Amino acid sequence: MLGPMATDREPRADARRNRERVLRTAQQLFAAEGLGVPLDEIARRAGVGPGTVHRHFPAKEALYLAVAIDMLERLVAEADALAAGDDPGALFTLLARMMAAGAENVAVKSALTAAEFDLRTAAPDVAAELTRQVGGLLDRAQAAGVARPDVSVGEVLALVAGAFAAIRHAGAETSRPRAEHIARLIVDGLRTQAR
Repeated sequence: MLGPMATDREPRADARRNRERVLRTAQQLFAAEGLGVPLDEIARRAGVGPGTVHRHFPAKEALYLAVAIDMLERLVAEADALAAGDDPGALFTLLARMMAAGAENVAVKSALTAAEFDLRTAAPDVAAELTRQVGGLLDRAQAAGVARPDVSVGEVLALVAGAFAAIRHAGAETSRPRAEHIARLIVDGLRTQAR
């Protein structure tokens, strides 16, 4: 027999799954079709009712922010998995993923900037955790001699932010191979160079 606790948990798990499905669908649609995709279309493609989307995200800006925070949370999870391994070059894997994620979400990031949202302010714990993870991977890479010893975590994060601008400047937001090439060029500058 199901008790009240089991009944209470099911809607929350269901709501969480629906929210995740909406976020993934919105991220894909924003990347492919731009920010003009109506909330009702996002709901249709996510396989949920329009009320579900409007309940979770009463305004499109709330959805933009949620998509960006979700991206950060996924990067933190990826960083955590990389930190658990022993690859001294895991920093470069994470940075390439951060740059690719930023390129995929350039429209969302632009909308947040235009609305004067700063993810470091809107999601300070997630942003701080990502910075901490990057710092840990940078320390490991430097200790192993695969990353330049004269680079700080702040400089690494500035390069990631600069990569978004470089990808946008090159018009490579919609070309994954070109965006990845630009990201590799930037990441290669962090590697210890053979003399």
